[in-house]
Amino acid sequence: MEKDNENTLQKIRSSRACIRDGYQWYTAHFRRIFRSTWLTALVFAAITATASAMPVLISPTLVIPAICLEALAVVLLLFFTGKQLRRKQLLEPVAHNSFGAWMRNLGLVIIVSIICLLVVAILTLLTSLPTIIMMAANWESQIGILNGDPAGMPDYVSWLSIGVFLIAGFMKAYVWITVIVPLYMVRVTIHLKEKERKELNIEKS
Repeated sequence: MEKDNENTLQKIRSSRACIRDGYQWYTAHFRRIFRSTWLTALVFAAITATASAMPVLISPTLVIPAICLEALAVVLLLFFTGKQLRRKQLLEPVAHNSFGAWMRNLGLVIIVSIICLLVVAILTLLTSLPTIIMMAANWESQIGILNGDPAGMPDYVSWLSIGVFLIAGFMKAYVWITVIVPLYMVRVTIHLKEKERKELNIEKS
């Protein structure tokens, strides 16, 4: 573990500091994060591209399965990326906190989680604009065909749509990865607070 990582990550923080320091750390170490996770991000992009294509290129009735597939992809992305960052020693392993420890710091967890999800929602909307445009164009074309109009989209649009979905999915992977470090700092904070709490109880007894 690098010295600067220990000094930066392993300390007690407020909810504001977890968010601010987490995003600063992410941007400062983005090159190393990218080198460690690009293959995982590519797999995520392929899964999310499939999810986006299902209701657009196959059938609109597949919207719910597509949403479930994308949600599963996000969970797997965060799980495997967190493991990769620890394996590459970008993040130091932290002992598991008890349920009681999480409950005693529930306010910290909720605040950081909500802010991170708001940031993800905004960035996801921006990175998904090409996907939304391609989806709308495909649906409009399909509705026109059902109404008896000639197909207004050239044959290559299906492949173009898949390419757009892949690129947007790859970008979206690194949007979701931004939540890992702030939540890691929350975990570190809870661990260190509990450690101090136990030491204080021992001294009092």
